[in-house]
Amino acid sequence: MPHAPQRIFTGGPILTMDPAAPEAEALAVRDGTVVALGSARDVLPLRDSGTDVVDLEGRTLMPGFVEAHGHPTIMGLAIAPPAVDVRPFTVPTGREVYDTVRAAVASAPGRPVGAYGIDLLLQRDLDPPHRATLDEISPHAPLVLVSNSGHAAYGNTAALHAAGITAATPDPPGARFVRDAQGEPTGEAHESAAVIALMNTVADDRLDDHHVQAALRWAFSRHARAGITTVTEMAAEPRLLPALRAAAEHPDSEVRVRAYVMGTPDLAADPDRRFAGHAPARAMFGVSGMKLWADGTPWQGSIATSFPFKDNDATLRIGLDHCAHGSMNYSADELAALTLAFSAQGFPVACHVHGDVTFEAVLDAYGKAAADDPERLRTLRPRLEHCGAVTADQYRRAARLGATVSLFMDHVRWWGDVLADDLFGPEVADRWMAARSAVDAGHRVSLHNDGICSPTDPLSSVATAITRRSHTSGRVHGPAERLTVEEALRAVTVNPAWQLHLENEIGMLRAGMRADLVVLTADPRVVGPDSFRGEVAVAAAYLGGRPTWS
Repeated sequence: MPHAPQRIFTGGPILTMDPAAPEAEALAVRDGTVVALGSARDVLPLRDSGTDVVDLEGRTLMPGFVEAHGHPTIMGLAIAPPAVDVRPFTVPTGREVYDTVRAAVASAPGRPVGAYGIDLLLQRDLDPPHRATLDEISPHAPLVLVSNSGHAAYGNTAALHAAGITAATPDPPGARFVRDAQGEPTGEAHESAAVIALMNTVADDRLDDHHVQAALRWAFSRHARAGITTVTEMAAEPRLLPALRAAAEHPDSEVRVRAYVMGTPDLAADPDRRFAGHAPARAMFGVSGMKLWADGTPWQGSIATSFPFKDNDATLRIGLDHCAHGSMNYSADELAALTLAFSAQGFPVACHVHGDVTFEAVLDAYGKAAADDPERLRTLRPRLEHCGAVTADQYRRAARLGATVSLFMDHVRWWGDVLADDLFGPEVADRWMAARSAVDAGHRVSLHNDGICSPTDPLSSVATAITRRSHTSGRVHGPAERLTVEEALRAVTVNPAWQLHLENEIGMLRAGMRADLVVLTADPRVVGPDSFRGEVAVAAAYLGGRPTWS
């Protein structure tokens, strides 16, 4: 039959995420797009002898997941084998962290070693990695430990020397090197530019194109296993953009990539820089905007809040030293200047923000960018990333400005008890990642895993959004902020596709859209919230109708 589908799916519920036709019995794919969907009686006669008919055997088909805020580059470089992965999800105790690091140094004598993922709040017996401790483990070669949040790094003396960091070294914009009373660097670095300066001392020999390509392919495969068909690289280093593009455009790439470039003052000051526009979904790579870090992370005490951090052993461990409030990475004027510059260049801006005080400063910056042409800012769809301590009133103000939000729901799953017991108190934990407030304010909320800061798993985000249950204790933090299953599924499909300006091509199943698909072991609509995590899993993934994992 001329123009017969290459593949037809039937034999299980098909959730389209299309309000006009939410469910179908069969779906046909040709040349990477959906060509028909509806009843099996209407779709199956389109096949010919060359059509692959996939029997779902009662499993559920839906649009492939869109990771709104990922970091496949750092994921590949930091934890792909043979990298040293010491995240609390894989190495739960401090003793095991140092045993793992010592073994890595011993196995590579004289070579730089980096370890990713320490967490002073989840690995409670972990001694903070002081410079002297790291010098004892590796006296001659650079050794760097990076926090699981990615907002702090700790280096030995050799790493400081290799990076050229001295008492005279100025702090990079939006970041800092921690110094002792005499002004000497302690080996601790906070925020992106300072962390990268230390990380490069153990990664530069692995940043050749061959190694980066291999690391990215490994990271892409991990996303496909989680049912992800489009991933956002939310902190693309300009020098690694060519490698990222090449990996995404490889004929066998498992995911489509959209990148937000790290927004530096130098890029903001470039008079010739202009946004090239959003690439269509058939393009496997595209640049979507610029990324800024307005503040840091609660796990390092580096967010600006109107309410205090507790003064206790936990906050002393993360460096607050009896200080009740964290700070922003930029002044309000600096933040506004960067936002205005990138918006004038035509770039959508995505701003990392947790604290409610910081959030207000970001909204002020977006407001200034919208002052001359409010509709233009709405067209850009500026983003607010993570949004831990944001209030309902702030969500409403953000919606009025035309900004859009993406929430890191796994904060509640992995650190909900930490928020309630160690850092702030139950009332703050109850409104952390206030998804219901955001939806009720009118936002097309997306949910994300933030690269390697939690295991890459959109279904975990969905499960946490509908239960708000802590992995550690089983406690529920903020039941009033739960989403419905339908809302949570939209937050990992339709909504992030809209945030990436791809809503007419992905995130939904409709004739003419890309055939990005995920097969689930059970229908998520009929599984109880408390059994969701155990019963719903990814069975297969397809990118443009091409199988990427099963």
